[in-house]
Amino acid sequence: MRRIALAAALAAGLMLALASAPSAGARASVPRGFFGIVPQGPLAAADFQRMHGVVGTLRIPIYWPQVEPRRGDLDFASLDAIVSAAAAAGIRVLPFVYGTPAWLERNPARPPLGPRELAAWSGFLGALVDRYGPRGDLWGGSGKDLPIRTWQIWNEPNFLLFWRPRPSPAGYARLLRSSARAIRGADRGARLVAAGLAPVEGGMLPWAFLRKLYAVPGVRRSFDQVAVHPYSSTLRGVVYQVRKARQTMAAAGDGRKSLLVSELGIASDSRLPTSFDWGLKGQADFLRRAYGLLLGGRSRWHIAGVDWYAWSDMSAPDPHCVFCEFAGLFDKSNRPKPAWRALRRVATSSRRGV
Repeated sequence: MRRIALAAALAAGLMLALASAPSAGARASVPRGFFGIVPQGPLAAADFQRMHGVVGTLRIPIYWPQVEPRRGDLDFASLDAIVSAAAAAGIRVLPFVYGTPAWLERNPARPPLGPRELAAWSGFLGALVDRYGPRGDLWGGSGKDLPIRTWQIWNEPNFLLFWRPRPSPAGYARLLRSSARAIRGADRGARLVAAGLAPVEGGMLPWAFLRKLYAVPGVRRSFDQVAVHPYSSTLRGVVYQVRKARQTMAAAGDGRKSLLVSELGIASDSRLPTSFDWGLKGQADFLRRAYGLLLGGRSRWHIAGVDWYAWSDMSAPDPHCVFCEFAGLFDKSNRPKPAWRALRRVATSSRRGV
């Protein structure tokens, strides 16, 4: 889940005209899983009822220190509840796994890169697949199994908040390699998504990080999909970041892989002045136009899906994020905002190929 401060502006390349983006007009219908949601709080049964027919993917965090606070002491209760509820609603779960527990490292943002740490990380990933994969213990003949076959490794490793002591594409490549061996060893058909990269303060630009990641020999074999979090206070900025990611992938000879927008959002309010506050109607307009651009460019940019951040507003401010508190489709009283109605219309019309 996103807890970051955003850069006030991107590079001068943001002057790119929206007219250069593919048309959002007539297009083939898209799969339900294209429309994803990232919650930033607990979900209730009523939330899953609202998602029905609109949301196809639920991107959730699996925070290793919470699930395994002591070595070998795995607590799956909270995860079982949300994965089971999603499966019952016909919604696929995309987890992003991150964080290092205190029994290995004092700072959870220090990735598990030493031999001992990597062995523990691989064991944890294997346990997750054994629990939620195609032969997972969770399902047990329930008749409502929807196993997790796609796993995202870490979150925003180009940002100091999530990767200490400093972003390291080579270090992340090492984590990816170990993760791929562990997950594919437990489920040969599993797919791995590289961590979403965002344009953040105190970090490395997504395309710069991606370029250096590709420079690591053999790293392409460790993931099946690239992911970006093209946060911007302008639609031009969203398009620019998607194009930069695709250009970087193509330059590395990896252009056949798809690109996942695993976070995208804008706020409907703010406590302090920020360009990420578009107001209630503006948030809905941003969502509608952003999805129009990304759906219009789906084939050209090989976009696999877009996960909106977030499902509902936060109950309190986030010190690491300028807009997250009011990024939801529902307010703090669980009332739908215009953006929720906009997403419903976009998802419904897109599946009809309108």
